[in-house]
This record gives sequence, structure tokens and C-alpha cells, in this order.
Amino acid sequence: MTFSLIARCRETGAFGAAITTSDLAVGSRCIRLSHGRGAILSQHRTDSRLGDLGIGLLSQGQDAASAVATVVASTPDIGWRQIGAMDATGAVAVHHGHRMYSIFSHSEGPDCLALGNILANEHVTDAMVDAFAAAAGQPLAERLMLALEAGEAAGGEILGPLRSSALRVTGDDGIDAYDLRVDLSATSAVADLRALFAAYGDRQAALRRVALSPEEVPVQRALFDASLQRIRDRGLTDRFPSADHPDGWTVTPQDANTREKT
Repeated sequence: MTFSLIARCRETGAFGAAITTSDLAVGSRCIRLSHGRGAILSQHRTDSRLGDLGIGLLSQGQDAASAVATVVASTPDIGWRQIGAMDATGAVAVHHGHRMYSIFSHSEGPDCLALGNILANEHVTDAMVDAFAAAAGQPLAERLMLALEAGEAAGGEILGPLRSSALRVTGDDGIDAYDLRVDLSATSAVADLRALFAAYGDRQAALRRVALSPEEVPVQRALFDASLQRIRDRGLTDRFPSADHPDGWTVTPQDANTREKT
């Protein structure tokens, strides 16, 4: 009851994934990525430890086929699992367990692999790969979103509604460009993920700057002033000396449309 796609960007070395299911919290369980090294999906009666094992092997330089073979050999329950991997060269490997009773499929395209189980029809993963290919030239995250939406439009899983979804794209310095998750949707997890992706916008650049160069990021004036006033009001200046030494921070005027990145 899951359909997903992993992909890479040849220019940046980023790997990404988009996934959705009618179960909860799919993003934390099924996706494993390593920047410049590979991506793995572990789904259908998911054992997240298989993804951990596989991405470790890809990170060490193993190719997709070897990594999947090791994962398959690691557990007596592999018949229940569906595994897909892509290595640093873009080569892919797949395992479909013999205990999968539903319509399941995988589809390969340039720099991408789509995987699905408990599907409404056999064309879902083809539609995802086609959408990813048709969006060549767009950012990896957008291509992943379009592929996920195409999978839903092609029929998705056999029973709904889709309740969780996730989008992740790796970045340099171990900092993901995107790690967005809808863990429980009341309507459509894919539509909610699209809305979250749109709201997130270009925050990746600001959040990266906060992580790598925090001294260069000014403090928002409204947050700064409110915090210092609260310290003074509660008589906590001994514990929080910033209220008595406000000149130690670079502060900018409050922008009504933004909040300080955390």
C-alpha cells in the first residue's frame, strides 16, 4: 500500500525520494539516503533495519545489486519485503518478496526508480517514472513531487485514503535540502505534502546558513525585544544576562512575513 520513487541529480550528487501510503508516518520508516552515495527504499511490512543496512553498504561504495543481495540474505522474513536501491552511478536493483499478494511493480528510468505494492493497477510506477522524466531540467525536489502526484493520478494504492507522505533530498555537509513529512493527513497526504513543499519555499538556503554560519544570521528584532522584556519581567536577568547586555547580538527589524529560522 505504498508507492515511492528514488532519484539522483548527476550535477550535485544529491539523492532524493518521495513516498506515500495509507499508513502513518511513512517518511521515517522507508527512506534512507546518502549524499553522493545512494538511496534505498524498504517497504511492504516494513523493517526499517533493512534500509539502515542497505544505505550503510551503499555509503561504503557497494553497488546497488550487491547491497540488495546482502539485505535479502540478512533476514528470514525477506519474502514479506520490497526493496529498491540506487547506487552512486545510478544503477538500480530491486527485490519483490514472494509473500506479496497484491499488484506490485517497479519501473526504471534515467536516474530514477519507482516502487509500489498493493497498487490499484500495474501502471502506477510507470506513470511516476514518466512524470519524473518529463520534468527534466526542474529541481530534483519538484521532479519528485510531480512523480508522486502522477502515481496518485494513475490510481495509486488500491484502498485509501493516503494518510502519510514524505519528500527528502540530500545536500552537502550532511545537511538535507528537504526533509518534509506529512505523518497524518485528514484528507490527502500527497496534496498536503505539496502544500507543505510550497510553504517551505526557499527556506533551505536560510536554514543552511543558520547551520553553517550562525554568527552571520541577524536576530529578528521582534523576537529579540520580546525575549529580553520577558526576562526582565520575570526577574531572570541573573540567569539570562542577555537582557543586561543587548549589544552582543546583531539585530534586524522584524519582517512581517518571516520568522527567525531555528
